[in-house]
Amino acid sequence: MAGTSSDKQTFDLSRQRIGSVYAKALLGAADEAGQTDNVLDEFGSLIHDVIDQREDLRHAICGGILSEEQRIDVLDKAFGGKMTPVLLTFLKVVTQHERQDCLREIYAATVKLNNERRGLVEITAKTATELPQELSDSLTASLQAKLGREVVLKSEVDPSVIGGLVLHVGDTVFDGSVANRLKQLRQKALETTAQQAKASLERFTNPTQS
Repeated sequence: MAGTSSDKQTFDLSRQRIGSVYAKALLGAADEAGQTDNVLDEFGSLIHDVIDQREDLRHAICGGILSEEQRIDVLDKAFGGKMTPVLLTFLKVVTQHERQDCLREIYAATVKLNNERRGLVEITAKTATELPQELSDSLTASLQAKLGREVVLKSEVDPSVIGGLVLHVGDTVFDGSVANRLKQLRQKALETTAQQAKASLERFTNPTQS
C-alpha cells in the first residue's frame, strides 16, 4: 500500500533531525581543526559535483548495495589525499552508522547551522523558472535592506509557482505568486457567493411582515 502524506512528512522530519545531529558533530570537528570553510566548500562540492552528477558514485557512496567496508574503500580511493581529513573521516563515520543516504540533509543542516551562528538569514526563493543572477542580486540586496541582516539567498525552481515568487524565511512563507493571488481571489469570490446565498435564503424564509 502506498505511503500517506503524513508518513512522508514524518520520514522527512526524521531525516532532518538526523541531519541536524550530524551537522553539529561535523562543525565541531571542523572548528577544532580550523578547517570550517574548507570543509563546507568540499562538502558542497561532494553533493553538487559528485553525488548529483555521478550516478555511479552516488550509488556507491549513498546506496545500500555495497557493504560498509566497500563503501569506505570507495571513499578512500575516490577522496583520499584530495579531501580534508576531517571531512573524509566524518564521511566514514556516517557510513559506519548507515546514514550515508542522509548526506544531503546533513549538508543542508550544516550550512544552515553555520549561517545561524554567523548571524546570517537563509532565505529560499522559489520561482517557476531559474532566477537570473541580476534579479537574484537585486532581491538579496532588497531583503538585506528590509531585514537589516546579511542574507544568504537560495534559489529553487518550482513549476507550480505561476508568476512572481515564493519566499521561505525559516518556517514563514511569503507567497507573492500569481497562483496564490488567484487562489485568494477564488476564495474571496466563494465567500461572497456564500454570503449572498445566505442572505437570499434568510429573506426567503423570513419575509418582511406588511
